[in-house]
Amino acid sequence: MLAGADVGFGRAGLYRASAGGFTYVVVLELIQVGAALACLALCRPWGERLPRWVPGIGGRAVPHRLPVIVGGAGNLLLYLIIYEVTASFTLALLRDPPSWTPVEGMGPAQLVVFCLCYGPMLVWPVALTIGLVGHWRRHRQGRSVTGG
Repeated sequence: MLAGADVGFGRAGLYRASAGGFTYVVVLELIQVGAALACLALCRPWGERLPRWVPGIGGRAVPHRLPVIVGGAGNLLLYLIIYEVTASFTLALLRDPPSWTPVEGMGPAQLVVFCLCYGPMLVWPVALTIGLVGHWRRHRQGRSVTGG
């Protein structure tokens, strides 16, 4: 969208036209990629120790409760955001006439791509819950990481 590709989003020009809109979309994408990597770190060994290049604390083990507490708060927020977006989107489409939604002006093919791209976000909070529970279970007091 920011590169000028016609993805069907009728108001893409608003985000391309200003530095603030462009920056907003780029920062939002960076936050999403960072959050996805943090989720992946819950179930990978490299998520249990800070990278050596981190100044002052590099190489130290991540306290096992920290990802559960921070991830749990983020997960609760994620459930609320997904619920609000889904409810707002559904209510906007059910109104007569429909309120504005991002799909306004999209053709059938663009709508399919939109659904394929954004549909998986509905599963993200559930997947994060599973990852958090798995991380917590692996690191409970008295258990080793291998479960022995």
